[in-house]
Amino acid sequence: MAERRGSAKERTVDRVYDSVREAILAGGHSGEERLTEEMLAERYGVSRTPVRAALQKLESDGFVDMIPRVGAVVKRRTLAEVAEIYEVRSLLESHAAGLAATRRRNEDVDTLKRLQDDMDRIGGNGDVEGLSTLNRDFHTVILEASGNRTLLGSTTRLMEIGFLVHTYGNLGRRDVARSFTEHRNLIEAIGSRDAEWATSIMRGHLLGTRNALTQIMSDRRTG
Repeated sequence: MAERRGSAKERTVDRVYDSVREAILAGGHSGEERLTEEMLAERYGVSRTPVRAALQKLESDGFVDMIPRVGAVVKRRTLAEVAEIYEVRSLLESHAAGLAATRRRNEDVDTLKRLQDDMDRIGGNGDVEGLSTLNRDFHTVILEASGNRTLLGSTTRLMEIGFLVHTYGNLGRRDVARSFTEHRNLIEAIGSRDAEWATSIMRGHLLGTRNALTQIMSDRRTG
């Protein structure tokens, strides 16, 4: 994690946030498990105020749901929810990729290349969260290059970092390699200003990830 600076209160919130998130990613908290403020405050030796703020950040990043009269519950995606998210993303982001191909700046293409270079560099070291963050940034650059703020706002909500971390945590090496190749093809299509090509690649890219992910998740739950 990058070094954080700020007040003692902010550092405490960050510490609780990091600890709970890492426990969720490591499987220390099962899906749909309730996380109470009292339990976490006692565990980390802090008051309930920073715990409440940390849980709000975890909700924003897609790791927990805040349910009225229940509190924080560890988020667990069903196969149907995962499929639906990727289906909607394929519709929205394929359109965004086509727009980006006609509206992009040279700096956008350079940024996409740099992000994919970074993904290639860390792809084999098991840094799932790092890959997830870079992947989100890659797709966000394309959305921003589309020039359509509604597309950007709608799709960003579907790319919660928690959801993306769990996605990369489930994908195998072959699927990750396929994803990287498709990213390179997207860069080439957008760089050449070919809207139809960019649209087609993005749609296939996201639907391919949907199919791979739902198959892997289905096999694990029935195995």
